[in-house]
Amino acid sequence: MSVSKDYCPNCRQITNHKCLFNIKTSSDPQSAFEFEHNYETIQCLGCEIIQFRIRYNDESMIRYDDYGYTEVYDEIKYYPKKLSNHFLINNIYDLPDKIRIIYIETIESLTNNCYLLAGVGLRTIIEAVCIDQKITGRTLENKINNLVKNKLITEKDGQRLHSIRFLGNDSVHDMDVPNENKLKTALEVIENLLKSLYLIDIELDQHLDTIIVKFEDFKNLIFRKVNSNLIIVGEEKNLVEILGKDMRRIERSYLTNFVSQLTEEIENNIIKSLSIGKIENNQQYFIKR
Repeated sequence: MSVSKDYCPNCRQITNHKCLFNIKTSSDPQSAFEFEHNYETIQCLGCEIIQFRIRYNDESMIRYDDYGYTEVYDEIKYYPKKLSNHFLINNIYDLPDKIRIIYIETIESLTNNCYLLAGVGLRTIIEAVCIDQKITGRTLENKINNLVKNKLITEKDGQRLHSIRFLGNDSVHDMDVPNENKLKTALEVIENLLKSLYLIDIELDQHLDTIIVKFEDFKNLIFRKVNSNLIIVGEEKNLVEILGKDMRRIERSYLTNFVSQLTEEIENNIIKSLSIGKIENNQQYFIKR
């Protein structure tokens, strides 16, 4: 088995890879110019992700090693191309569609070394966020300042977005191509913005107990509890008994309204898994059907 050291986009480091398949083409023996192409399918020996690798060399590709001796080197390309040391943000499909599309296309531009387009893309994401958040302003400078005024971002975040505005303006108006390091730093700022505005609450709900202030979230929690094996058909329980420890998640000022809405939907047969039970000690009871 042929083993080589290659960058793995999943492990995000150089790892051992094995070659699964290889086709080699080379110059004609009678040709005045010698070259060799290797088309290879390789697999990481750590995470087992598969990539396609092209290795090319010819007689002109000579360099000096640390001891002054000449050596032939390969030009190597990997597919699909990945941005090194970077993963797309989690829950990307919870972003608004237009913002998600611009974000992905910006990543693709950066991955393919289209740095001018990537600079424009990062600036465009800020514009798209302002449109989605209904932030007005004659210029992007005004809109960023209004994001701060509306307390959607901090003043420090606003300063960072202005830096990206400068970078994007230079790309659009002066055709000034930003370097990769600038773009990666700007991308990190943009991703933090998207996480803060759109994704952090989703991640909190997935991993942490959050305060419930919306009826739909309250109803979904009730459904999960009622449909669990902890409550059997015909049992009559109040909210404290149904929710147990999760009762602490219900914002007290919303509780009365939540119970009223829940009762109304049960009576109107919108909710079919519960029926109305007794009222005891000012506690409404519910019966699992």
